[in-house]
Amino acid sequence: MNIAVILSAGSGSRFKSDVPKQFLDLNGKPVISQSLEKFERSKFIDAIVVAVNPEHAERTKVLTSAYKKVIAVVNGGIRRQDSVFNALKWIEKNTKCSKVWIHDAARPLFSTDLMERLNERSLKEGAVIPVIPSNDTLKKIDDGVVIATLDRSNVYRVQTPQVFDFKVLYEAYSKFSDTIEATDDAFLIERLGVKIFTVEGEANNIKLTYPMDIKLAELLMNASNKS
Repeated sequence: MNIAVILSAGSGSRFKSDVPKQFLDLNGKPVISQSLEKFERSKFIDAIVVAVNPEHAERTKVLTSAYKKVIAVVNGGIRRQDSVFNALKWIEKNTKCSKVWIHDAARPLFSTDLMERLNERSLKEGAVIPVIPSNDTLKKIDDGVVIATLDRSNVYRVQTPQVFDFKVLYEAYSKFSDTIEATDDAFLIERLGVKIFTVEGEANNIKLTYPMDIKLAELLMNASNKS
């Protein structure tokens, strides 16, 4: 069974909104619904688990009741990795999983083409992530002072969804989640010494971080629909 875990437990403090960003309207639907619908339609995904802030669990359960593949809404944690681990522990206890797709609800614009690339690579590899090159010059800074310029030809920005063998990701979280701060799941996999493979990501697969990102996402969606 392939299970998608959608992370929707973030506080979204930088959004400066009384409504959590996963519930904000994006082209007539809540932000989280944009991701739910893609996983619901996907032939690669058998089930969906959603990790949420406990304060919004009931609202999320009502919203997700329209999706047949959603099998659980679990409480998220303080950190992103706590939410992932809570979802993984629920899966380990309640069902069988071969591949797990980890996705941030704040990235609603990923395409079915990206899912195709991820799935194809994940049939042969145990850890696959989408990446895009950095167009900006990158500096390493210490205490406000530039100490090095990084070679951007070897530096990439990482996106979600990310796909892993469930047993490998569960092992990584069991070993390292309490001792290592990780902003993405692949970082914990690296600590196991497991190779992480990449596919080409998408420029449109932006993360909604600031209020203006909703308007940008709508523009990108409308432009994509017209093309």
